[in-house]
Amino acid sequence: MGHHVTVALMPSRKGKPALTEKLADDVLRVDLLDHDALSGAVHRLHGQRPVHAVVPGFEYFVPAAALLSARLGLPGLLVEAADRLRQKHLMRDTLGRAGVRSARHSLVQTGRPDWRSAVEAAVGAVSLPCVVKPVDLGGSVMVRLARTVAEAVAAVGEIANAGPDAFGLIPRPLALIEEFITGPEYSVEGHISPDGPSIVSITRKLLGDEPYFVERGHVVETLHDTALGTSVRAYIEEVIEALGLTTGVFHGEVRMTAEGPVLMEIGARLPGDHICELIQLAHGVDLAAVFVNAMLGKGTAAYTPDAESTRAAGIRFLLRPGLADYTAVTGFDEARALDGYVDSALSYAPGQPIPQAADFSGRLGWFIFTAPDALALEAALDKADQLVGFA
Repeated sequence: MGHHVTVALMPSRKGKPALTEKLADDVLRVDLLDHDALSGAVHRLHGQRPVHAVVPGFEYFVPAAALLSARLGLPGLLVEAADRLRQKHLMRDTLGRAGVRSARHSLVQTGRPDWRSAVEAAVGAVSLPCVVKPVDLGGSVMVRLARTVAEAVAAVGEIANAGPDAFGLIPRPLALIEEFITGPEYSVEGHISPDGPSIVSITRKLLGDEPYFVERGHVVETLHDTALGTSVRAYIEEVIEALGLTTGVFHGEVRMTAEGPVLMEIGARLPGDHICELIQLAHGVDLAAVFVNAMLGKGTAAYTPDAESTRAAGIRFLLRPGLADYTAVTGFDEARALDGYVDSALSYAPGQPIPQAADFSGRLGWFIFTAPDALALEAALDKADQLVGFA
């Protein structure tokens, strides 16, 4: 887009430069979890080359971007709103106070000596089955379905004993026990202008096997002018107003119940998992460009995909539960030769240890396809998945 871009990265990051670093004009090495150090580094940068926008590149850094924007006098989220998104219990509490439909929930302090009895009480308040999750991580890390009190205690124990993640973040000593909401799951992507939120995509999500909530795929199709689209639009507008989102983009996740949509989570940042690419393929909208313009204060033009369009785009992640490593892969070239193929990659090389398929890190690779409609798209994604074997 012609802008000079500086990317802030953790100083501990080592190895071959990522594509992000290669595309950036400058790289700023600073502890991204230390807001004072980050603020000082950005202010020094601002003195040398004025900063015109601060854009978070990952869920963890939405509050930092809001804080920096406020200190520099730039467009951005209110810091309080960013914190409500980052801390999942604050998100739930805020929705409850505003009267917006949400899941029943209870918070457990894992640092207390009586946390096990607190889990039992929380499960009693929420009912079984329930979902256990840390309040401040992403990527479905340590999010578990518990069908018994013992499973809930074990899931909370995992959070209590967690060490630092890839960014060096140790989860807060809090676990959220939530009502298990059943029904198909969708993500909702859009942007916010002075006139309110505009939805760009309602993305159908394909989930892996419980008790985990690993996303095994996403399908972008035209769902705006359906009963589902109307229901989701009205609900997300309530959510955004309650949480105080006023600018930028949003990526929400909802489950559809007989009573209507219920929020799982929402973030004020771009979606991951190549969803932006899928949206561009299916709807022709560059959501990343929309985000940058919003953070520059240029505003965002409301956009509604063509109701006549049936073009679909999707991604399928390769999940092979129980596979610890592999020496050879078969069928990959055949899958790439299927109609509608766009792109693909393997996440692990032969001989590399493969984590358990309990969160995003257990996905072995992915394929992106497009098709004239969702039915043909899913057939292609299924075929590609079936063709690929690991030995």
